[in-house]
Amino acid sequence: MARCLLASGWVGASRRLSMLDLRVYAALGSRLRQQLPAAPPDDPTLGHADTRTVQTTGYELASAVFSDDGGRTYVKLWRSLARLHATTVIVDRIEPDPELAAARVSRGLVGLLGDVWSATTQLSLCEPAEWGALKGSSSLRVEIGRWSAQQIVAGHTAWLDLDLLRALGPGLPARVWALLEAWGSWPSRTLDGCEECAIGLGEPALQSLGVGEYEQAQGARRALKRAGEKIVAVDPSYELIRCEKRLGWCLVVRRLSGAARVQARSGASWRSQGTAATKRERPERAKIHAAARESLAAAQRKRA
Repeated sequence: MARCLLASGWVGASRRLSMLDLRVYAALGSRLRQQLPAAPPDDPTLGHADTRTVQTTGYELASAVFSDDGGRTYVKLWRSLARLHATTVIVDRIEPDPELAAARVSRGLVGLLGDVWSATTQLSLCEPAEWGALKGSSSLRVEIGRWSAQQIVAGHTAWLDLDLLRALGPGLPARVWALLEAWGSWPSRTLDGCEECAIGLGEPALQSLGVGEYEQAQGARRALKRAGEKIVAVDPSYELIRCEKRLGWCLVVRRLSGAARVQARSGASWRSQGTAATKRERPERAKIHAAARESLAAAQRKRA
C-alpha cells in the first residue's frame, strides 16, 4: 500500500497492475464518462449495476487500448479484464474534523470491475483467421465498480491521452507520466506560461512513482532520471524531469500549461487515427459481417 499523492489518504491494491491494465481501465472509464456524463436522478449513488455498465465491442476496446486488433490482441485484452476483475483496491481517507483536534479515517475495500460478459454471434466459420476476426465483433458488457464509477462521474479523475500512454510503453516512464498528469498540486503558472513542481522523494512519493522497491535511494533516482528522459523525448509538452538536491532530494518537473500543452501534443508522431483509419478492413472481418447480415436477413424473412 502506498500513500497517495493525489489526496489526503492512502490507496493500495491487492495486486500490482501493469500499464496495460491501466490503459484498459482508462479506456473503460472514458466509455463510462461518455455514456454517463452525470449521475441519473433515479440512481444518484450509482447503486444499480446496469447504470454503470459499459457496453462496447472487442474491436472498439482493442482500438482504444492498442490502436490495433487481432487474435493476440484480444487474448491480452481478456487477460487484462480478468486481472482488473480480480483486483481489490484499498482506500483510506483522512477527513479532519473542524470541531475536534482529531481526524476521521475511513477505509474501503472496493472492486475495480464487477461482472464482465462477452457475447459472440455463432456463425458457420471454418478457418482460424475467421474465428480470430469474429472476436472483434463480440459485444462486451463490463460493470465498473461502484466507487470507481462515482469518482469518474463526479469528475474526480484525470483523463490520460491513450495515444501518448501507448507511446511511452509498458514500463516506468508510463507510470511516472500518468502520476504527473493526475497530480493536482501543480503551482501557479510561471511568467513564460509553464508549470513547475518539485516532488520530495520521500517514502510515500517513491511508492507512488513506482520506484519504492529499490533498496538504495540512488538506484531509485537513476530509474527516475531514465524515465524522465524518456517522457521528455516522447511528450513535447514536458521540458524537464530530473532529480535535484534542494533541502532534500526532489523530482523537479517543468511542462507547458493549458492550451499550449494540448497544441504541442496535437501534431506528435505517435498520434493515432485508429485502426479503421490506418488499414483496410480485413477480408475475414468483411466475410463475417456479410454472413451476419445474411443470417439476420434470413431470420427477418422467416418472421415475416
